[in-house]
Amino acid sequence: MFKRFTSLFITLMFLSSCICFTGCKNEENVFPELHFADESVMANDPGPGDIQSVNSDLHEITVALPLSDRTVNLLMKLYYAKNHDLFPSDMSGADISIEYLDAINTPWVVNTITTTGTGETSDIIESLSQDGIVPDVFLASDLVDMVSNGLAAPLDGYLASDMNISASTVYLGALDALRSGEEHYGIPFYSTVYMLAGSSEYVPESGVPAYNISSDDLLDYLQDIPGTSSDGSLSVTRFYDAGSLAPFMGTDYADSIDSYGLSSVTDSYGADPRVSRSCGMWLMNSSGFDTWSYYYPDGLYFVMLPSENVNAVVYPLCLSPDSSDPTFASGFASFICFDKDAQMLMRRLESLRGYFPPVANRGVWDVMSSDSEFGTQVMLYEQYMDNAVYTAAED
Repeated sequence: MFKRFTSLFITLMFLSSCICFTGCKNEENVFPELHFADESVMANDPGPGDIQSVNSDLHEITVALPLSDRTVNLLMKLYYAKNHDLFPSDMSGADISIEYLDAINTPWVVNTITTTGTGETSDIIESLSQDGIVPDVFLASDLVDMVSNGLAAPLDGYLASDMNISASTVYLGALDALRSGEEHYGIPFYSTVYMLAGSSEYVPESGVPAYNISSDDLLDYLQDIPGTSSDGSLSVTRFYDAGSLAPFMGTDYADSIDSYGLSSVTDSYGADPRVSRSCGMWLMNSSGFDTWSYYYPDGLYFVMLPSENVNAVVYPLCLSPDSSDPTFASGFASFICFDKDAQMLMRRLESLRGYFPPVANRGVWDVMSSDSEFGTQVMLYEQYMDNAVYTAAED
């Protein structure tokens, strides 16, 4: 009888543990699923998540990215290492040895065309094609223009089977902004945000404003900016072009700045007051952080735009419809965008100051936050990016 009791007890415990495990599994699945349009023409074409397509012996692609050839080749070696169990489990993209990656021999070849930070225009892509150069993957400066000119292929058939994409880490708003109709034509490479820049030379006696400022406080602050330089020799434009705020804060708010005589698009000599360094504050995109910081020797301070949401511009990686190896090319593009170690390695090798990652990963954001010049802004914006209002880049 004791044995029968013991057997019954063990059975009940086993059933109980199964029920508990099932409940835990359901509790963890709290993120929305990602759905991509079906591509029937690609039904027999393995996606980048299929290890067979990645492990085939030879691949050669050309990419047009705002990265150095060395960085791109190290990313390709990392891609190879991760697909061949060569990536050390105790390392990440932030600390893996560059010498170790360099020593990896791979039959995969990537040719690099280095672009500007905002990517290539349709004119440049068409010009390259006429010269016999087809970038399989390229950063696009205007997604709509690329799609309308037939220069970008739909990606849904590849993304649907991509193991790098997780709803728990990908900024869904950024991915969704890269749709045209029902299909995705871009993968988020990075995004930039709109913010306010102020010249440290014309800070009022009240001091630098709080980084997260209200719209009313901003209006009060602009009125406090001195109208002349400290020696009285230069007239100061308190705010450059109030109209630039209208898309984010409304026309009424922009008009209120104008009504107080606080805004202008020219200085007293008819020049751009930002260029003549006679401007107190202006709207800028974070992609211009290095440019403006370098141009103002007395330094700048930065303030978050007081709108309801963070407004971000997302720059897409597009796949050429003329690519001879679209499965591999799209897989590599997704890898460098969504793999946390690829993102850490990329940002370790390249500054990319002012450009925010497409993934919500602690390690990636830590690498960015360590930047001596932009790290503070990175830490502040991180908490807002999941709910940012994303729009696709356009010329």
